[in-house]
Amino acid sequence: MAASLAFDALPGFTASDLEHHAVSILGAPEETVLAVEDGIVCGYVSPANENLTVHPEFRRRGHGRRLFAAGLELAAKSGFHEIRLHVPSNGNAPAFAQAMGLAYKSSLWRLDLAPDTAVPDPSFSDDVVGRTFGDWIALDRFVDLLNVSFASHPSPISWTLGQIEFAHARPEFDPTTIFILTPADSPEQPVGFVRVGIDPPEEGDLGPVGDLRLVGVLPEWRGRGLGRELLRWGVADLRRRGAGRIQLAVEAENDLALGLYRRTGFEPVVEWPHWTRPIPSLSPEL
Repeated sequence: MAASLAFDALPGFTASDLEHHAVSILGAPEETVLAVEDGIVCGYVSPANENLTVHPEFRRRGHGRRLFAAGLELAAKSGFHEIRLHVPSNGNAPAFAQAMGLAYKSSLWRLDLAPDTAVPDPSFSDDVVGRTFGDWIALDRFVDLLNVSFASHPSPISWTLGQIEFAHARPEFDPTTIFILTPADSPEQPVGFVRVGIDPPEEGDLGPVGDLRLVGVLPEWRGRGLGRELLRWGVADLRRRGAGRIQLAVEAENDLALGLYRRTGFEPVVEWPHWTRPIPSLSPEL
């Protein structure tokens, strides 16, 4: 992953992004296939993470094609109707994607909030209570909150209990980076959340980079401004932690979220194209 990042100079991707990606893969190893040559891991495909990568020194040996075939099988077994991959616009990636039958469908945008952009403090209604993650909430309920909140997302996003258990068992896990809303009259039933993180400064940054990793609200609780206030909570919390620039990622097709972020002051900086291909029926060749 690191060798590919250095060679391809993918816009907007950093070593911190790769670390988050690796944790996601290790939390659900059955969703990733590796290419190995002479005992060396030289590539992988992870449809759930929308990624196929081959080490620069092992390219043009057929690993990419074999990994893509394995990715189709993985995606089919996961119940996906299509395989989705991030295809950067630079290098040979678009030509490879076309050769595999993929076509551009949509884009994921990275948006940045400048350090001097004013954002109001959060103000939640009296019918909800907010707390950081802790023993008060069962982990399976939190996983259900994640999955139901993102069930209608433009690109398929879901988490298993095992993935979240793995992530929360990591030494760097900080429960105070997750803020959860519950109804005031049902304090054990989560209805919305925000997850934040702090990354090292990148070139041009004067301080740590804040990362608004996830904001979600159950469908039946939407339309009450909870998403807006959770976003504001995340910004305020990251600034308390010393963040300068704050970033997040959003699907271009997610008009409601994109509009909220733009109104808050976030500006688009990097585009990550999604390419897709319908999933065929499983065949012996796969």
